[in-house]
Amino acid sequence: MKKSVMKKMMAGLCTAAMLVSSSAVSVWASENVNNLDPSNENKQKGNTEVTATVIENTNKPDYLITIPQTVDFGTLKQPTTDADAYSSADITVTCERASGLTAGQGIAVLVKDNTAGAKTDPFILKRENSENSLTYEMYSQNSNVQEGTWYENGFMFITFTGAPQEHTNQLKLNLKQLYGKNISDWQGQYTGTLNFYTRIVNVNGQ
Repeated sequence: MKKSVMKKMMAGLCTAAMLVSSSAVSVWASENVNNLDPSNENKQKGNTEVTATVIENTNKPDYLITIPQTVDFGTLKQPTTDADAYSSADITVTCERASGLTAGQGIAVLVKDNTAGAKTDPFILKRENSENSLTYEMYSQNSNVQEGTWYENGFMFITFTGAPQEHTNQLKLNLKQLYGKNISDWQGQYTGTLNFYTRIVNVNGQ
């Protein structure tokens, strides 16, 4: 009920009370549908509109995560021995903004190869119009991420707890995959895609 209507009603009721006390005559404000007389044979009805407003939770987490557009292993050369020999590249993810996090909350960043659907599926580079492919691994602080937990959307890259923060993982491709191959059949451009996902988690347990 609007305040302006409430003031007018109260004024009417006060006036009626004054008339009753001075002249002992009952007065009904018949024009007011909220002043109902149950003894009146004419049925009376009043309506009250009930309203509520739902707003978006303005305290929900708000964050901005940036990932690199490209990561390049550079030019790969065929090794001359069957020994492990790695080409590596760094990949850095940054938390630019993180607000609205409650105590114990963090922003988990998950990663997987675009083609992966399970833990055993590798990170992979493919040559266009060819069946040839190369696999690589991702390391976080010297630990292979594929030895960690596989979540619904991949492996854990890092969990940010504020901003600005950044984390760098290392990609490692073993050149041994090219050993003994007819390099003329393998030369060319190889590409792959990493999928990143984020979610709010409890930092004491994903």
